[in-house]
Amino acid sequence: MLSRTERLKRLRITLMQGGQVDGNLVNPQIAESWQRCIESGLDPRVTPPPIQIGMRELKQLRERDELTHRFAVAEMHSLYQQIAGSNFLIAFGNAEGTVLDTIADGEFQSSRPGRGIVPGAVWKESQRGTNALGTCAAGRQPLIVHGAEHFFAAYSDVSCFAAPILHSDGELAGVLDASSDCSARHSHTLALMRMAATHIENSLFLAQQEKHIVVLFHSRWELLNSVSGGLVSFDTSGRLVAINKRAREILRGISLRPGTEFNAIFDTPFDLALAEMSNSRQPTLRDGLGSRYAVHWRNRHSFERRLPQAGKTASADTAGGGLLPPTKPDFIANDAVVRRQLDKIARAVRFKPPFLIRGESGTGKEMLARHIHKASRRQGSFIAVNCGALPEHLLEAELFGYVGGAFTGAQRTGAEGLAVAADRGTLFLDEIGDLPLSSQVALLRFLDSSEVRPVGGHQVRKVDIQIVAATNVDLEEAITAKRFREDLFYRLGVIRLELPPLRERTDFGAVLDSMLTGISPETRIDPAAAMLIAAFGWRGNMRELRSALLQLVMTADGSRIAPSDVLDLLGHPVEDVGRQTHSLRTKIGREVTEILRSNGNNISLTARTLGVSRNTVYKYARDS
Repeated sequence: MLSRTERLKRLRITLMQGGQVDGNLVNPQIAESWQRCIESGLDPRVTPPPIQIGMRELKQLRERDELTHRFAVAEMHSLYQQIAGSNFLIAFGNAEGTVLDTIADGEFQSSRPGRGIVPGAVWKESQRGTNALGTCAAGRQPLIVHGAEHFFAAYSDVSCFAAPILHSDGELAGVLDASSDCSARHSHTLALMRMAATHIENSLFLAQQEKHIVVLFHSRWELLNSVSGGLVSFDTSGRLVAINKRAREILRGISLRPGTEFNAIFDTPFDLALAEMSNSRQPTLRDGLGSRYAVHWRNRHSFERRLPQAGKTASADTAGGGLLPPTKPDFIANDAVVRRQLDKIARAVRFKPPFLIRGESGTGKEMLARHIHKASRRQGSFIAVNCGALPEHLLEAELFGYVGGAFTGAQRTGAEGLAVAADRGTLFLDEIGDLPLSSQVALLRFLDSSEVRPVGGHQVRKVDIQIVAATNVDLEEAITAKRFREDLFYRLGVIRLELPPLRERTDFGAVLDSMLTGISPETRIDPAAAMLIAAFGWRGNMRELRSALLQLVMTADGSRIAPSDVLDLLGHPVEDVGRQTHSLRTKIGREVTEILRSNGNNISLTARTLGVSRNTVYKYARDS
């Protein structure tokens, strides 16, 4: 039996002699691409010169595909954190095969093939021959083009892996490509690119369908937000608008044409399904073939336009014991750990438990506290108090108020205090780990009774408050050291939320883009500059990053932040032992395992889904 190399050699000889391409000697995708190249008039003996568009046209193409480009760049930043050190170049190209952005690692960027994969380079198959980016755009299928499989022998020292990105209407939005030298032929790289492309597709779907009711569904609750979850959108009358590729696979055997009625897909009437998804803690739906799924829904505003009575107050929503509809956060939350905290909040907030948020300084604890307040639909104010900034002898007076003349310097008329100001709202106790022991006793008493008695007074007032506390202190250690009361810890920490440091977040790129847009919407950042920024440890987390970006915006030459601007301000990143990035293998293994579970541990089906061999899936299943 001929080896792959020998088969390719024979096929190339035939190609050079103008013979018929034999699809039995090579991957059918490659054979079909070579045939298209011949039909386009390309001569395999004459390598065409590089094609590069100008900066003005490149800018226009980026603006035309702004939404896809933005999501793709964010995912590329996330990918870079996974492949650092593996000598890959990641490129995003549009549907016509023009490269819009790249991020590179290692020496490949400066190599001859690497210098040809730059923003503005045109890799359309009909002009540049068989190549992963252009051929993927032409065939709309993920593929590997390895070495001599390229139509032109000049590119035989490159391995390329590409996956298509589709709009919510199924049209091609672009292509995600990874390229390296031929020593980097990894069977799992294509699976990684397909997963990354699916992440981008899902973000596109949710953004493009924001005016419609979007239902996320999966056979397992914990995988609802994974790449193996299905997405389907309906208009306010319950007619199908759009459906993603994974949802089509899950619902195979059911008619899914645009305009199909909701109850022709699922066995529950549309109105009842909306009520179930609004009020149940763990809503489920069953399809027309009898399979049951965990479900979640987005775009409550569409629901409220359809059913005005759905816009109820928090008290009315919670009185019946129903789950409050999901609340979209006002911050980036693409990281899996952060999403889990939001899911905890969504499930718990209607019971009004105390929340305890823990995380390093600057990780966004107050933003999360404000999200809890927003999710609770409470009518009162959000009141924040820094427990570490108030003198011990004044803290109780600030919290619970005081009567006139209660202490030296007190106002003659007294003051109500922050707890009363937060009545029917949320009281955020920041830096709770710095609260003096004497004040901890008073706070514990208040938490048990919800009663406020001002300092120096006798009259008691009952209040209705959502308590949220936050700290960067190790409270268990503080309890051991007798600096924090154990009973207060358990009283405050009914629901404990953990925010990861910025250096550990997998959505660093999206956080950076969002923060930069908030500071200066007209300023852009080069992918290479973003890559440099991601390499720092960011001990100050969000605060430190925001400060750095503000300085970069003010000092950058023009409206684009370049790598040189980052190096001038921050210097070179050093190895940070605290930076805990997941390896490429770990990321892929986790994703493969999730899809394997969603497919009922069917290795063959999972291999087909990912476009890899059964042995690759088996290896990750065995190691997980």
